[in-house]
Amino acid sequence: MNPRLKSSKKWTSFPKEYSDQIQAVFKENFAQYLDQGDLIIEGRIYPEEIMLRVGYLEKGRLAQANFEVSMNYSQDDQDAVKRIHNCVDAAASMMMEYLENDGEVDFPYTWKEFPFQGKKIYLQFTTENTSLEAEADKLLGLSEAAMVHEEDDSDEDALSRAEQSEELSPPRDEDDFTSEDEEDNEDDLEDSGPRMFGGGPKKKKDDLH
Repeated sequence: MNPRLKSSKKWTSFPKEYSDQIQAVFKENFAQYLDQGDLIIEGRIYPEEIMLRVGYLEKGRLAQANFEVSMNYSQDDQDAVKRIHNCVDAAASMMMEYLENDGEVDFPYTWKEFPFQGKKIYLQFTTENTSLEAEADKLLGLSEAAMVHEEDDSDEDALSRAEQSEELSPPRDEDDFTSEDEEDNEDDLEDSGPRMFGGGPKKKKDDLH
């Protein structure tokens, strides 16, 4: 997994609790497809960047379809959890389009900016196999910690520093939006994704190209 920003070197993984919740949400929303493959969730918190990779590995294949999303975030604004929500929704949009079109999609293979839910979001599609990457690193004598995972603090502590006032919320109905949610999204419903954490309409396919 390669970050978008050159300054993104130190990182921590999403707390396991967050990753588990994201995995559960994807499994619920894509249940009809996941009997044909496995789902791999990887998330990283860099000093100025949130990155999420949702991988889909079809049974019997080595190439893994990775829907990767990156967003800037600010520790001062304490908006890490909101940005994670945005990344989840964007990755879901990519995955939905990929599955509905049997993989015949035109996603960027390098980071490309898109408007999404009133924010700038960056998307790319890769085919690296997470398990094979990990095995290759072991053969080369490279550990995850030695390569890039330079933070000494726990994942939970890192997220607490990044976002102290919010909690990752379960999927909500549109009626459950707060006024803040509405303000963030009222002008951007047409380019929003399945909004698995926030409700709302599915992203139009044309908006990803």
